[in-house]
Order: sequence, then structure tokens, then C-alpha cells
Amino acid sequence: MEASKDIELVANTSKKLVDEEQVKKAHDTLLTESWVCLNGTWMLESEAYIPVENRGMMYGDGLFETMVSTNGQVILLNEHLNRLKNGLDYLGIDLQSSREEWRRLFEAGIRKNDHLGTQHVVRLQCWRNGGRGYTSRTSKGSWFLSFRAMPNEFDKTSYRLMSSSFTLSEKAVKANFLKSSNALLYVMAATEAQRKDYDDALLCNGDGYVGECSSANIFWVKDQTIYTPSINCGILQGTRRDALLRELYNQSLFSVQEGLFYIESLLEADVVFLTSTIKKIQLVHSLDTIQFGKDLDILDRVNKIYQSTIL
Repeated sequence: MEASKDIELVANTSKKLVDEEQVKKAHDTLLTESWVCLNGTWMLESEAYIPVENRGMMYGDGLFETMVSTNGQVILLNEHLNRLKNGLDYLGIDLQSSREEWRRLFEAGIRKNDHLGTQHVVRLQCWRNGGRGYTSRTSKGSWFLSFRAMPNEFDKTSYRLMSSSFTLSEKAVKANFLKSSNALLYVMAATEAQRKDYDDALLCNGDGYVGECSSANIFWVKDQTIYTPSINCGILQGTRRDALLRELYNQSLFSVQEGLFYIESLLEADVVFLTSTIKKIQLVHSLDTIQFGKDLDILDRVNKIYQSTIL
């Protein structure tokens, strides 16, 4: 009888320890794993699955927006929503969601993921339904909203660019506002830079004009003039780029030129910097073996203009 009681006690103790371990594991998961939203349903990231026959994966038939939230607010939300709407309209994808619905979803996701910190990278991935074949059978779409903590590796004082061996091709889809899911060119350029121990790659277009980096727009300053490639170079119309340009055109410290520039114009710059959703403003140290100036007074003035419109 005593032996059976001992066995029962050991079994109950073991079960309790297992239950406690499962609770602890579930608790740790909630603290480290992010909440995501798939077509309106919230779940932990590890629980989210999409169909194998996904047109975004198979054909790049979709688009995405990458945003940043700070203290509960998505920065430049209207600009991102405008670009999202323009892109979806252009592709003919119907997600059946209004601007206000997106706002509510972003706010809900930020609240649910507050354990990740006060800054989040918010990504909205959209694709067309319809399965295999270039011709889709529907205009209806699906979407996936994810959140992650803001990385800090972009806050660098010696950001190094290389001249990419890849070039910006003339877009088959002539829509500079379209942040397409088909981003293989930028993946290849970024991979090339990483393999050669650079931070990013600078792409020119087929005519040799300066274009953009794999994940950022480029600006440079020379003699109180700020230069940046025109969208006619085939670059993406970045939300941070557009917001900064709007403010630059309304100030008197610098003149502004958007245009077609050969690499020599960039190499003569006093200061070179990048803008992107995640990098914000990133000072560029060098391109290949050429080092740029570090006029921090110029960069500080640009940063103040940037901060006045971004935040």
C-alpha cells in the first residue's frame, strides 16, 4: 500500500512539474514571440500559415509596405496608406479593407506587441488569390500583418557603400509607387554587398545615372545644394524621400535638385546620406574606395528639417 502511495505521489509530482514547465514555456513564448494578423485573425507568429499555392510567392503577384511605429504611432501613416492604395488599385487587388480598418489593425497590433518595446517595424504583405497560372481567376486578395522590434544595427558611423554590378532595369510595370513583392534585384544587390563586406549597394540605371541603394534612397550635398535622383531613373518613390523633399522645397537653407546625375556628381559631394523607413537618415562614409566628407553641421541641419516633417 505504501509503495502504491509513493508511486502515486511521484506521478502527481511529475505531472505538476510538467504542467508548470508547460505554463512557463507558454508564458515565455508570449513574452518573446510576436502577434501577427492573417486576413483579420490574430495569432502568434509560429501559428500563422499561408497556402503553398500563394501567388505572391509563385509570381511576385502582390506588394508590401514596411512601416515604423514609435510610442504607439505609425510614422507617415497617411503616406504609406496612400502608396498602398495606389499599388493595390494598379494591380487590381481588392483586400476589402478601408483606411480606418487598417489604422485600427495597426493600433491593435502595436498594443498586442508592446512587449517588443516602444518601436516596431510593421510589415503589411499583400497578394492576389487565385492559385496557379499567370491569369488570375479573381481580384480578391489576402494579407499578412507582422510586427518586430526595431533593430539598432543601422545606427552606424561608418556606413560603407559599394557600386553594384547590377543595374536598375527599365521597369516592365511603370509605377514608381509600387513596392512590389518581386524584389529579386534588390535581394541580389544586397547579397552582393554583404559578401564583399559592405553595408549596402548603390545601383545605377542602364544609362549610368545614379539610382538608389538596395533598401534606401540616396541624397548628397554640394555647395548648399541637395541632390537626389529623379524617379525617372527607375527608383522607388520612398515615403521618407518624398516627405523630406516636400519639406526641403519649403525651406531656404538649401536649394534642391532632382534629376539625372552621373556618378561623378556624387563623388564630388560634401556629404552623402540615405533615407529609408528603418534607416531614417544614415550618413554614408564611403563608396568603394572613395571617402566622403563628414560635415556634421550640414547633416545636423538636414536632420532638423527631416525631424520636423517625419515626427
